[in-house]
Amino acid sequence: MKKKIGFVAAVRGSRALALAGSLLVAGCAHRAVAPSPTTPTTSSAAAVDLRDVTLAVDAVGGRRVDLAALRGRAIVVAALSTNDLGGHALARNLERLAAAHGDDLAVLVLATDGYDAPTLQVALEVFAEVVGLHHAAVAPLPPEVRAGSTPFGEVGLAPLVFLVNRAGRVARRLEGYQTMAALQSLIAPALPPGH
Repeated sequence: MKKKIGFVAAVRGSRALALAGSLLVAGCAHRAVAPSPTTPTTSSAAAVDLRDVTLAVDAVGGRRVDLAALRGRAIVVAALSTNDLGGHALARNLERLAAAHGDDLAVLVLATDGYDAPTLQVALEVFAEVVGLHHAAVAPLPPEVRAGSTPFGEVGLAPLVFLVNRAGRVARRLEGYQTMAALQSLIAPALPPGH
C-alpha cells in the first residue's frame, strides 16, 4: 500500500512541477516586448524626434499623468516589463531619483507586458507595491507608444529609458538596464542649476 501511495504522490508531484513549468513559460511568453541585454546602450542623436511629447495616461492609484502639463520639469519615462528582474531594479532606481528630486523631476514607468487590461491592472498594482513606487507613476504602455508613432520612436526592446527635457521633447534614449549612476548622469543636464 505504501508503494502505491508513494507512486501516486510522485505522479501528482511531477504533474504539479509540469504545471508550474508551463505557467512559468506562459508567463514569459506573454511579453509583447523582448527583454534587452543588461549592458546599457545609447541610441544615436539622429534618432531623437524633435516633436513635443503629448502623452497622457491613467496610472496606478487613480493618478492621471499628462506629460504636457509637466512642462518645465525634467521627465524620465521608462518602458519595462514587470516580469523582468532588471525592470524591477530599474524601477527602484527611478523611484529613488523621483524621491530625491521632488518637484524638479517626474518619473513615469510604462509596463510593456502584453496582458489583457484587467490582468495588467492587477499586475501593475502588485508591481508598484512590491517595488515600492510612491513617487514614480506606473501605467500600461499606451498603444500609440507601442506602435512607435510618438516622439519616443519604436519600442522594440525593454527596458528603455527616455529623458524628456523641460521643453517637453525627448532629449535622450537609453536601451537596457541603467544603473543609478547612469540615471543620475542622464538627468543632471535637465535639472535646474544647483540640483
